[in-house]
Amino acid sequence: MDAKTRKSELTRAAIIDAALELARSRGIAAISMRSIADSLQISKSGVFSRVGSIEALQQAVIEEYGRRFFAEVFLPAMKQPRGLPRLNAIMERWLQWFVSSDHTAGALHEAAAFSTDPMDAVIVAAIRDSLQSWVSTTRRTVVQAMQEGHLRADMDPDDLLYEMHSLLLGVLFGHAFLHDRKVVARCQRSYQRLISNYLP
Repeated sequence: MDAKTRKSELTRAAIIDAALELARSRGIAAISMRSIADSLQISKSGVFSRVGSIEALQQAVIEEYGRRFFAEVFLPAMKQPRGLPRLNAIMERWLQWFVSSDHTAGALHEAAAFSTDPMDAVIVAAIRDSLQSWVSTTRRTVVQAMQEGHLRADMDPDDLLYEMHSLLLGVLFGHAFLHDRKVVARCQRSYQRLISNYLP
């Protein structure tokens, strides 16, 4: 890779980082060529030449968010033993992702779900597909926990998934709006009570 190409790739990465930060704080629909150009102190044409269109940039942001989420939440959790230990790790890391201020985390998909700003149908579909892939991975882990005898064999895995995500949405509300310093501990206790209902 020559120096010019390398610089272009680095700038594209910086553009996506800036757009991701903007999306995390204000939503996907807030991304614009002007806002990113101003943030990085480059021209709008410089942004456009590296991403092509606002839709392409939004798509890149969704993909980058998904990549970071998977790397931070699911990959480490997969190192845990199959079944309930792995499911517990997913829940804990997902919880910490939502409340972390150490990196661009936040809850991009959840924010998009409640946004009143118009979004392109392709972008909405991309967000839905990304979230569904995480749900499917978590569901497989629940089913494995049932197969291992860690959870009741007669339970509905989708009930547990719904309740887990409901707890996480509660964390978002408590953390972002109520600034509840005990919200993480509350969620952890609630999750343990939830899991106890599904033990054999």
